Amino acid sequence: MKKVFTLLLALAIGFGLKAQCPLTQAVDFTATDCHGTEVHLFDILDSGQAVLIDFFFTTCGPCQQATPKVVESYYAMGCNMYDVFYMEISDRDGDAACQNWTNTYGVEYPTIGGPAGGGSICNTYQIGAFPTVILIMPNHQIVIQDLWPINNAQTIISALEQHGIQQHDCNAVTYDPQVTITVDQVLETEVTATFTPNEDCVSYAYTMATEAEIQEWMGIAGLELPEYLWMYGIPGSGTLSHNFTDLIPNTEYMIYAVPADIEGNLGEVVQVPVTTTPGGGDDIMPDFTATDINGNTIHLYDILDAGQAVLINFFLYGDEFSEAVMPDMIEAYRLYGCNAHDVFFMEISPNGHDDQCQAWVDQFDVQYPTISRDGGGNDIAQAIPVGYYPTIMLIRPDHTFANRDIYPPTLEYIINAMNAEGYEQHECPTTGELVMSNDTVYIVNEGCYIVPGEITITNMNFEAVQILEYTSDEFTIQCHEGDDPYYGNDIAGLFIAPSDSLHVYVSAYGMGENGLYIGTMRLITSIGNYEITIVYEENVGVEESHPNHCSLYPNPANDFVTLSGENLGTVRVYNALGQMVGEFEANGSELRINTTRYENGVYFVKTDETTLRFVVKH
Repeated sequence: MKKVFTLLLALAIGFGLKAQCPLTQAVDFTATDCHGTEVHLFDILDSGQAVLIDFFFTTCGPCQQATPKVVESYYAMGCNMYDVFYMEISDRDGDAACQNWTNTYGVEYPTIGGPAGGGSICNTYQIGAFPTVILIMPNHQIVIQDLWPINNAQTIISALEQHGIQQHDCNAVTYDPQVTITVDQVLETEVTATFTPNEDCVSYAYTMATEAEIQEWMGIAGLELPEYLWMYGIPGSGTLSHNFTDLIPNTEYMIYAVPADIEGNLGEVVQVPVTTTPGGGDDIMPDFTATDINGNTIHLYDILDAGQAVLINFFLYGDEFSEAVMPDMIEAYRLYGCNAHDVFFMEISPNGHDDQCQAWVDQFDVQYPTISRDGGGNDIAQAIPVGYYPTIMLIRPDHTFANRDIYPPTLEYIINAMNAEGYEQHECPTTGELVMSNDTVYIVNEGCYIVPGEITITNMNFEAVQILEYTSDEFTIQCHEGDDPYYGNDIAGLFIAPSDSLHVYVSAYGMGENGLYIGTMRLITSIGNYEITIVYEENVGVEESHPNHCSLYPNPANDFVTLSGENLGTVRVYNALGQMVGEFEANGSELRINTTRYENGVYFVKTDETTLRFVVKH
């Protein structure tokens, strides 16, 4: 039986017309079949199936003879469920005619009529004769441009098999194993989840891990995620609930599960994210005071309140995992300025005693404070608490946790944690340098006694530094160490060990009248001289009232401060360095000063007769 050519083409081209599709590369299309189902060609091809298209029309005699054979081959090749997807396209028939056609010939694959897009598709593929059967491979190449003659179903089957397309049984049992994960409860260190399989899932495997952990484990095993879960995950079947414990507070985890059918075929991996709650009911790092192995007192909140973040490495003496992270810890310490800039490093051991931690420090050349069990390390670890070792914590200056556990404990992840908080890298101070916690000290003479100023001196030299002398041209001064601001050892002659700090109280004398005075203290050491500015206030306290009936409130101030008194006149405001930051003319007995633009700190209001101090705290 010869093919039926369209009348127009036959008249135009005559007997020289070629029936095959002239294209070698598929052109995408989207159309709706006569049953209302949308068909998108490239979606089918890109999913890995080849596509067989039978171009026909319902009154075509050769089409009527060929269609039963195409339908028979459709069943032999797996009913669109496997290697090849069948469809047929008419250039002219409407949905009603196409539906009658499918009922007549038992066509179960999509049938696209002319008005629904078939006419346009036929024109695009330049179909001139009917039927024309073409085969498009998943790479979009048209490898059969016209399968003709179709003597029987085997003709089509053999042609498809030549292109690697295999026969399949339409009645073969197929499975779609699935498992759902429901998160039931989330706590600081525990998560409870329920796993529910569908009827095709006879077993499954599951686990819970951070993204970094699962990637590391897969890399060690050399397996992709489904195979890794199946081999190393926790086995399960039926509906079960599992309580994951020993987790890290405030940490993002992923719960994974992979289902399997009765034949052992793995289904799609299910992933559900979950974040544990912050520890302690909030995210505040508890304070502690401890003594490092060199006898120095370490007060956590003092460091934080001075403006530095604190990174703590909790380690176990003699533990190989704790030892493994030390090269990266030492490198991070040097990258972030050796405790002289944004971040202060320390390490704490709950099990190592002073002598053991000293050996540890010598082994790894640790330059930052080390707190042993003897210095309070175990008490600190239990108070937080620390679950396993090593644990590297990063605490912000406001006492909150930036990161409860930097994991994995590598230099890359430490840097990532620092970058997330905006902490910058700095050069370590050069050998032979002392770092002052501040370059200005404020001293008050309350009349009966001197309220000293405070400064901390840190030795960034790799050898001990001796304080030789301190002098001032403007004041008689006294500097001493100790916990009591009025008693302690004179610092002249004292040594500061490498990486250690000396807390100094500075007192000044010598001014005899009310007022504000600025001077300089020179600190003379074995490695050089340093200058510290001294701001001295005579006979003025922070009380709201003053002997000349002036008052200043509120104190501390936020948005404004009000000066009240008689004969105020010209009023000037100075900062702690003695620099004038404002000048006003008081027209009455009260002057309101806007402090919103002032930085936090100590300021002074001076009139012709009075000096008052106030604090700005936003």
